[in-house]
Amino acid sequence: MLRARTTLWGITLVLFATLTGARWCHAQTCTVTASAGTIDSTYNTMVTQNGPGTGGLEAAGSPGWTGADSTYSILLPNGNSTWFYSDSYIGQSPTVTNDGTVTTTSGLRKRTTDSFYAHNGYVIRNSSTGELTTVYGAPGGAGFSTSLFTPTTSGHIFWMYDSVVVQTDSSGTQELWVMLAEFTNASGTTYAGSSIAEISLPSMNIVNIFPLSTQGTGVMWGTSLWLNGSYGSYALYIYGIGTGNSGTTKGQPYVAWSPAGSGASGFANMNSWFYATYPSNTYSSSGPSWTSTMSSASPIIGETGDPNNAGNTIANGYSMKKIASSAGTTYLLVAEDMTGAVDYNQKHIVLYSACHPYGPFSAEDVVYTTPETLASTVPGMTGSQKLSGKLYTYNPHAHPEAYTNGDLLISYNVNATDGPDHIYADAYHARFIDVFIAGYAGLP
Repeated sequence: MLRARTTLWGITLVLFATLTGARWCHAQTCTVTASAGTIDSTYNTMVTQNGPGTGGLEAAGSPGWTGADSTYSILLPNGNSTWFYSDSYIGQSPTVTNDGTVTTTSGLRKRTTDSFYAHNGYVIRNSSTGELTTVYGAPGGAGFSTSLFTPTTSGHIFWMYDSVVVQTDSSGTQELWVMLAEFTNASGTTYAGSSIAEISLPSMNIVNIFPLSTQGTGVMWGTSLWLNGSYGSYALYIYGIGTGNSGTTKGQPYVAWSPAGSGASGFANMNSWFYATYPSNTYSSSGPSWTSTMSSASPIIGETGDPNNAGNTIANGYSMKKIASSAGTTYLLVAEDMTGAVDYNQKHIVLYSACHPYGPFSAEDVVYTTPETLASTVPGMTGSQKLSGKLYTYNPHAHPEAYTNGDLLISYNVNATDGPDHIYADAYHARFIDVFIAGYAGLP
């Protein structure tokens, strides 16, 4: 039975179910059949750029990305794709002393500094040529590119979260909505809330940034978005991770939905949101109820009573995508398993399948074990050369818009436990794998 605060909201929820084809009584029948992941050389080449004009995919004359994390992507209406990155190294053009430009000696890729100056931005990949265009904030006083998105509170930073293309009027106008996670400092130790950036298309100009109104601090919202329905009957699902008011690296996923017809500013009002809840932690094939109170929300994976994944935790970056395969239309949650893991030793990329964007979900399916986890070297090191710390992996994301030959493209980030190791370019950038899924046909 649906829960809502008033009869009016109850009507809204019933209308939502009708327009989007939601079914409250269902059995799990959408589990994909996946094979173990293999390395994707095309996209791994894309993220091993040395800087603009160095013979790679970045033309001279403008900045060039050489390393970052987050690695979200979206297909734009014009056919190009946008890749969103957080803490980033940027090679300037012409080169600026101690910028992010990489040089290679005997296979070892190094920068002259381990410092970076941009906490967010994006790269556009041309669908025809593969050329990359780097877009970050204007160079600061030292000539380094800066963050593209900046919070109003001094000293705070934004990290990139997921995005979605939304039609905003009957004439077909489209905007890109991008989620931003705000932290009180560059180390990301304290979560300060999320915002939604409204970006015009095709110009990619920033129109507005709207902070989400807050209903508490127990969930970091925006790690994934999914837009169901069509213009006039949208339901925008927003996913979060339950980590409390901190940047800890593991938790359990939550989901809410809201009508998207009132624009980005209306969506930012969390009074219009409904949160999935399983009363008394009872998971069943009938799916969740929906509550207008965030504190009553339940994790959609891992809570006591979850018949397939009780006690599971995942890393705080994950993605939910809707795909087509021989299993039918599936909502696929891609994550890194943190069950029993401690910071830095997580290594298993897993899939969870569901018939609906809120579950219930199949048991996790491990499709890849990251070889970089706890490694002490990077490519090009020889003899006794070692990092001062170790590598770790995190934030796997699916990229179904890059569909090819039945493979789902998945990225994950590689980072170093010791900051000085960032001088080695291959200690800090994404890696890509292909996961073959039976009957996979990309986006439905």
